Amino acid sequence: MESAQNRQSKVEVKLFLHPEDHYRVLAAAKSVNLAEREFIALALHLGATQILRQAEAA
Repeated sequence: MESAQNRQSKVEVKLFLHPEDHYRVLAAAKSVNLAEREFIALALHLGATQILRQAEAA
């Protein structure tokens, strides 16, 4: 069983965005009152979850 400390560890991800996409990220983060970093982390989490669910359903 994995310890609580291991489950909460984080990895660093470098992300390259097109300037227009970055502007969209900033606008979306601002609209939901989240910092850019927090918004991107949430978007990655939710997007990955959605993709995995669709793959399991296929």
